[in-house]
Amino acid sequence: MVTQVGIAGCGLMGSAIADTNLQAGYDVVIFDIKESQLSNAKEKLDKKINESNQRATVKYTNQISLLKNCDLIIECLTEDENIKSNFFKEIEENCDEKTIIATNTSSISINRLASSLQYPERFLGLHFMNPPQIIKLVEIINHNALDKKVLKEITQYLDVMDMISIECNDKPGFIVNRILLPMINEAIYCYENGTSDAKSIDTALKVGANHPMGPLELADFIGLDTCLSILRILQKDFNDSKYKPCPLLEEYVQGGKLGRKTKEGFYKY
Repeated sequence: MVTQVGIAGCGLMGSAIADTNLQAGYDVVIFDIKESQLSNAKEKLDKKINESNQRATVKYTNQISLLKNCDLIIECLTEDENIKSNFFKEIEENCDEKTIIATNTSSISINRLASSLQYPERFLGLHFMNPPQIIKLVEIINHNALDKKVLKEITQYLDVMDMISIECNDKPGFIVNRILLPMINEAIYCYENGTSDAKSIDTALKVGANHPMGPLELADFIGLDTCLSILRILQKDFNDSKYKPCPLLEEYVQGGKLGRKTKEGFYKY
């Protein structure tokens, strides 16, 4: 039974997932090696806790060993396979062998990540959407060695959080990003070749296809660097040129225009 949740990495997604857990009544331990990230998360979360009088507790630490008593640890680090794999090796040395370890990766193979673990049966993918406080979908990604008891426990945990969970097999991009990122990429091509301006392209999808957010606006929200990373993984894992990132997306990322987090992407903020 999950009672205490560890969050590794407290950037935008890590902090949001921590917030969602606290709202559901789970005690949370937030780990990050960057003191600035911990300070930002503490400022935001402590304020919300005080305003809502939540009973759940939250601790902040830069020591990975303090995650050892967590029943579930959700990794929210940079979307880089080597960084994630190195973290999982370290966390297995610092937690109980019954601790469930999950990755919030949006596209990296769960089987590949699990292959280097000592206890792969307790590892799985938990892909939360951004922001999880509003978008209630979580993709549960299976892999070959996953213990079905762990799957059942995670499903119950997500039910308590009032999240809608779906199971999917370990295929590149899973469900959401395999469909979503090619659409975003095509919208960027439309913008690059002068089909229309950014606002009109977004309006076309919001009004014409009833999407809550246009594809270029959404790309800025996700982070253009994250979009580029996912497209590169899709192209590599499928070995299919249809996932090749639009050159304009690569140009924006190289130039430091990453969307909302840098105050400029397809829009200025």
